[in-house]
Amino acid sequence: MTGYEQSRAFGGVIDVLEAIGAQYAIWGGMAVVAHAEPRFTQDMDILLSPQQFAVTSFVRRHTETHYHVDEIAVNRALSGGYFNVIHLYYHIKTDFYVPVEPALSAMIAGRIYLPFDEIRRAAYVTPTSLVIAKLRAYQESQSTRHLDDIASVVRLQAGELDSEQIDIAAARAGLMGVWRSLLADNQPP
Repeated sequence: MTGYEQSRAFGGVIDVLEAIGAQYAIWGGMAVVAHAEPRFTQDMDILLSPQQFAVTSFVRRHTETHYHVDEIAVNRALSGGYFNVIHLYYHIKTDFYVPVEPALSAMIAGRIYLPFDEIRRAAYVTPTSLVIAKLRAYQESQSTRHLDDIASVVRLQAGELDSEQIDIAAARAGLMGVWRSLLADNQPP
């Protein structure tokens, strides 16, 4: 899989989301790439709001542009859950999550638009939301990949982070020591 193939596959998904007026926010590895240091990611993760989401248009437009998407899975996920879209030629996957958690829905509401590639802009979670999401992901999986991602965001976005909001989320997750250590070790000089 090349960067070109990923860009085309992911760009097509963004085109459909924008065309139908979906409320979404990219999070996960692609958000780390947008807010911090480049790293490899195999898929794109998107938070999706079910509010005024045009399922039929979403499915039709993807099908017309060579993606597989299961309309039944999309409809099922709209009350909270996962589905994916797969590019038929490149076999590159975009994972969607329709959150029921208020904190994740708030990440969609607070999204910001950034350049996605040379011709597109896309909605992303904020750097603060990304750090909070990565702390939660670390809590659930204990994967140090999430800590590396947080460190990368801190190194490049320290001045843009709402440390108070992250402190609250870290304390609730029992990760205040982890967060404070990452913050101290990765602040720019």
